[in-house]
Amino acid sequence: FFSFQRITQKDIVDLTQQLSVLVQSRIPLARGLLSIAEQEPKPALRDMLRTVAAGIEAGATIPEAFESYRSVLGDVYVETMAAAQRSGNLSEVLEHLSELLQKQAESRRQMRKALAYPTIVVGVVAIAVAVIVLFVVPRFGATFKSQGIEMPIVTRAIQSVGTHVLANWWAYAALLAGLIFGSAFVWRSSSGRLLYERAFITIPFVRRIVIAETTTRFARVLGLAMGSGLDMIEAIQMAGRATARPLFVTECNRFAERVRRGEDFADAIAESQYLPSFARRMMTAGEDSKEMSKACAVVSKQYDREVNHLTGQIGTLIEPLLTLALAGIVLLVALSVFLPMWQMMKVQ
Repeated sequence: FFSFQRITQKDIVDLTQQLSVLVQSRIPLARGLLSIAEQEPKPALRDMLRTVAAGIEAGATIPEAFESYRSVLGDVYVETMAAAQRSGNLSEVLEHLSELLQKQAESRRQMRKALAYPTIVVGVVAIAVAVIVLFVVPRFGATFKSQGIEMPIVTRAIQSVGTHVLANWWAYAALLAGLIFGSAFVWRSSSGRLLYERAFITIPFVRRIVIAETTTRFARVLGLAMGSGLDMIEAIQMAGRATARPLFVTECNRFAERVRRGEDFADAIAESQYLPSFARRMMTAGEDSKEMSKACAVVSKQYDREVNHLTGQIGTLIEPLLTLALAGIVLLVALSVFLPMWQMMKVQ
């Protein structure tokens, strides 16, 4: 909703495509960026384009001009452009970088799409249960109590919960807000990300998604970095950071250190806990044939398909669990309301 106030991933993808066209057309970058800025409606992106154009006019290279926006573009983006400019194939790398960003954005969209239905269902059920527990059951309980009917333990428990929450709603609201903001704060910290990742990889189905997504990101960026002119050690470290997986970043640093000591790439990645055997074999074959970029492209396509397949199964996997949860909630609420009614009918 507030994306008009900040530079989004889509903005970066569009900017990269436009940069690629400018470089291929041999249009002076500063003039081209200023022309793009004049037609850009988003203030943050317009200011960035003008600042970068001013830097290039002052004699800075493209990576140097973008350096001040590293926090927006990301380390991989700026370092890849720097390596590409050193190797002299900036146009080709910008095209590949644009494709890389598009695929990453598409993966995010697929994941959000897969989680949209379960999230909506859980939200609606939570609201319905809250209304029943906080308002419906307590009123039924008061009615039954006034008629001298002894309520069953299920009704008394739900009524107690509803009464306690209504009496201390501010404490529960503060606790909920604290959990939400606390989880977000932990997620943003490196140690918190590490905790989340360790938790995710213990869940079998989620582990498959995490490994597939990590592999495709690593392969894409490794192939792009190698094609941009980076050496193997820099490429491994950059590709590891691009995955945003703290455990795998540590693993990639070990790979790079072993390669620095003179070991083969195949031996360095042989004991990886993240890279599947197919990915390791393909990358090893690519290194042996001096076609690492092509091998990485094959690996990224393979695990792109697997990520899409797995995310498509999320709804199928969650639907039975949601059905069971809904059945349990309906049963609990029905018992809490109808059991006293049956007792009232017996009394009459």
